[in-house]
Amino acid sequence: MESFQSVVWRVARNPFSYGSPVADPYFAGRDEELAALISRMTDGINVVVTAPRRYGKTSLLNRAAERVSAGGGSVLRANLLRVPSVDALAGRLATEAYHLSGGSWRRGAQAIPEFLKRLRLRPTVTIDDTGRPQFSFAPTVGTRDSEQLIDDVYRILAEVAVEGPAVLMLDEFQAAVDLSPRLPELLKALSDEHADVSLVLAGSRRHLMESLVLARGAPLYNMAERLALGPINDSVMRQFLQARADSGGKSMGDAVAAAICQQAGPIPHDIQRLAYEVFDLAGRTIGAADVTAGMDRVVIHEAEGYADRFSKFALGHRRVLLALAAGQVTQPQSAEFCRAVGYANPGAAGKAVRVLEQDETVLQRGELYLVADPFFREWLRRG
Repeated sequence: MESFQSVVWRVARNPFSYGSPVADPYFAGRDEELAALISRMTDGINVVVTAPRRYGKTSLLNRAAERVSAGGGSVLRANLLRVPSVDALAGRLATEAYHLSGGSWRRGAQAIPEFLKRLRLRPTVTIDDTGRPQFSFAPTVGTRDSEQLIDDVYRILAEVAVEGPAVLMLDEFQAAVDLSPRLPELLKALSDEHADVSLVLAGSRRHLMESLVLARGAPLYNMAERLALGPINDSVMRQFLQARADSGGKSMGDAVAAAICQQAGPIPHDIQRLAYEVFDLAGRTIGAADVTAGMDRVVIHEAEGYADRFSKFALGHRRVLLALAAGQVTQPQSAEFCRAVGYANPGAAGKAVRVLEQDETVLQRGELYLVADPFFREWLRRG
């Protein structure tokens, strides 16, 4: 008969997490990057955070914002992919600004009227289910009026910066020009005017971020320090995997942790995804066979989605992906690779790889060109 302890062990919560931004205790590594970001936010320095998808960018931003806020700072945040228009962005920022703990308007009996004096346009005020005021502006508000409101919000941050650190943090900033082509230039002007406010811009589409911030001639060129997230140190990830497995009541040796990193790494999200399945399948001691079984399970779970995704690529791009998944490719413009993927000339093959790099399906790691998603890569290998 199964013991009580065995039942508890069998149904214990999986100690790994993936699929959405993570916090303690699932946040792995990034101590150096976190300290650098917090210090710059605290000192009013502008920062551009760039990373490929699933590298933990948003988790890092969340953690930094929490730390700065806990230390008495004021942080306004918005994800530009999640706001449909510039007037919606203005409403989101105004709502967050009202709730800043350091705002002098919060200390008065007429907090909302006092806050509204700081906005040049009057919003619609509603109360949500938790009793928090929410501000919104009609879609008929023009782009220039919305930009004025963003100006107002920036001035509010400058006001609270007198009392402590003040930060405007915009994630997925590559979507800025979809909201308003003038938004990058507006933020540059406001940043120059209010030097005590730290502007943190983060994005995951490298070529778009370069055109907005990083490349010479970009609207925000040379106005912020760059913090580029790379892979987490392999030894740090191995130690993290072993400690988390131990917290869940199972033992994982260093060789098994290394195998998980080797098969799914170096992206933290992917490592935790594989580790989740491996832990779920394993007994009390996690072995090499569990890593293989875990990879099998991920590929099986994702197979339908991968098949649909693969079918939407052009034929030439499908051939390129299959070739990259099958072998170690260092020269995608070589005659040999061109013949393997059926392109008429090396230039066409190289162009196909560049297109796949731009949508982050393919990446270059060292000298190798790889399918970025290790589980999609494995699905392609298996045919």
